Amino acid sequence: MNLELIDRTLEVTENPGLDTLDPRFSDITTLVQNGEYLEAAAQAEAALNENIIDIRIIGYFLYGVFLEQGVEAVAAIFQCLSRLLQENWQAVGPVKKREKHTQTSLNWFMKTLLKKLQYEEEKKEDGWNQWVNQVSSDQVQEALDAGNELRRSLSMALEDAAAPVLDGLMKVNDWLNAFQKIVYREPEPEPEPEPEFDDMQGQEGEAESVRTIAGASIGGGMAYTEGSYHLQVLLRKLEAFDQLIAKGKMPLAALVANDINNTIAHFDPKIYFPKLFSRFALLFALHIGELASFEEAKGSVAWKALGELYKVDLDAFAEFDLEGISFDAAMSSGGTDQGDEEEDIESSSDSQDHNDENQSEW
Repeated sequence: MNLELIDRTLEVTENPGLDTLDPRFSDITTLVQNGEYLEAAAQAEAALNENIIDIRIIGYFLYGVFLEQGVEAVAAIFQCLSRLLQENWQAVGPVKKREKHTQTSLNWFMKTLLKKLQYEEEKKEDGWNQWVNQVSSDQVQEALDAGNELRRSLSMALEDAAAPVLDGLMKVNDWLNAFQKIVYREPEPEPEPEPEFDDMQGQEGEAESVRTIAGASIGGGMAYTEGSYHLQVLLRKLEAFDQLIAKGKMPLAALVANDINNTIAHFDPKIYFPKLFSRFALLFALHIGELASFEEAKGSVAWKALGELYKVDLDAFAEFDLEGISFDAAMSSGGTDQGDEEEDIESSSDSQDHNDENQSEW
């Protein structure tokens, strides 16, 4: 897709855009409705190549550019849109209801773009891996800067009609902010001189400390994990609430507070910290057969005793020697040991006899 078809000084004509009866518009929208986005973008590009500048098909064309080039094209797309809304606004058709058509087209583009970004982040397949490996933090910053400029251009060209497009743009920028943290890479440090023998012991201790922090070892230490896009949105809402309270805008703050409280009430840590639970989910799935075999052991004496140790001393629990501990009897009897039941019955009987003797003495 050639973005330069609209990223240039466009000629102003009397009736820009597609003619009302031109079948190309319905053909393009039919392809979009069928999910054939690249085919729709190709047909839109053909019209643009004939200098037919119609905002109703430009949104489809720009989405085709993104599908071909990925996240690294977002900055150029936003810059192109800003130029279209400022320098080339009078060359954009159709003239009748131009603001409304622009709102509809760009609102579709922002929503569809965000949906695709979130889909690739969730699936973590080839498209996502390519973005992470090829897109730099500086490129994402360029897209964020271009998004800020586009926000001003939208407000100037569309005025009140810009609201839904601005909302979509804000959500895309939130995603880009979160993605920038993922692709950010610290500059490689210069190699240090080889340590002297006398310093080896102290440096080994420091290295072990670093590994403990990075690896979250069971022996103790801090663990760090990346938050998801949903966490970034939540943090932005918390910041907005703080700002609204400071400005005394209580009705707006109440609305944000209601949304945040609803999020807290239904908080699922796997949504906000997916990487924290990824290894647990993988190991659980790989060993589900073995783990499920202990379902019937729940409620047994052995299970309860180990559960108490787990609650009070996780390190001792992890190092506990299971030799001599058997869940077989508990599982075959539905989680209760028969010998314990008989002992409990005898104990109960002895207690009752003792009570009867005390009553006879009185």
